[in-house]
Amino acid sequence: MGNKFEELPLFLTPQQLADVTGEHVNSIRRVITEGRIPADKVNGRWRICRDAVFANAKMGLLEGGKAES
Repeated sequence: MGNKFEELPLFLTPQQLADVTGEHVNSIRRVITEGRIPADKVNGRWRICRDAVFANAKMGLLEGGKAES
């Protein structure tokens, strides 16, 4: 998986999100079940939309990478 936002797959597994964020996969699963990370179960497996989790990163790309002061 790449280091850039646009190189991430659109839908991530909990393990992939853990790899990107540096969190433990069990922590990711816990906050999914608590409803703090939006995710859907597809065929019994969690799928997390990259754009929902990294909304601020996406906005930065759309605005040309300019950070707000």
